[in-house]
Amino acid sequence: MYCRNRLGVWAALVVAGLTVGLSALAAGEVDPRLAPLLEKMKTFVANPKPVFMRQKIEVAVNGQRQQEQIQELWMRDLEHLRMERPDGTVVVLTPDDIQMYIGPARVLVHIPKQTLEALGDKRAEALRKLDLSLPRDQLDLMTQGWESMKITGEDTIEDEACWVLTVGEDFLPRLRQMLGGIPDDFTLKAAQVALGKESAMSRALFFEFAGLAQLEVGVTVEALEDEVEVPDEMLTYEAPDDALVLTWTPDKTAEEMRTVRDAAIAERLKG
Repeated sequence: MYCRNRLGVWAALVVAGLTVGLSALAAGEVDPRLAPLLEKMKTFVANPKPVFMRQKIEVAVNGQRQQEQIQELWMRDLEHLRMERPDGTVVVLTPDDIQMYIGPARVLVHIPKQTLEALGDKRAEALRKLDLSLPRDQLDLMTQGWESMKITGEDTIEDEACWVLTVGEDFLPRLRQMLGGIPDDFTLKAAQVALGKESAMSRALFFEFAGLAQLEVGVTVEALEDEVEVPDEMLTYEAPDDALVLTWTPDKTAEEMRTVRDAAIAERLKG
């Protein structure tokens, strides 16, 4: 059950990263059909506008659907976002403070400014161990290899025509590094992106992993709105009174904090 919660948080945040990360395609040889979309992406990265996304996440194990859920994401820019799920899970990320509340377990993980500063240039790697990342941090991983993506089809996602891009095998290991919430012994075997021809945004993502079982994760952006308001109050969170608050202090490693968090969530779900 907890693995499912982690997977949902990961999927929401990785969509935000890939939405802007595709701008790195411009670094290599680009299919002429993508050129106008890349210009839109570069404009967005240089001057990001607030965006709202409602996402449907589907998870299948060995071909059998295990989970389907809806979550909503508000992104003010590349460093400020909020994610909510119907089960009460809320994630609020800013450069100075991060809060991840796992609704079913009533556990809040708080990462204050002091800890984020102490992580320094290892921040992105450390946050991924807790299944968290910011779009701007993900861009560092997206600056190489995107020229290996090829247009392999077309699709229509929520009334928007899309190009279907398939990730080349040479880039899959690099992409796997940014995907938290998936057991470490699962290998990324395939990945596709449906890129909106009008919005230049990722409208759908598909990942196939191989490990002790075959795991498939699909993310569809069912609603996409730009120029939305993301006020300051949306970038703060106050947990319920019965929440167990776990604060990541600078003296704890990411591995230690993950162990503490996982144990607390397992205990609360058991109770």
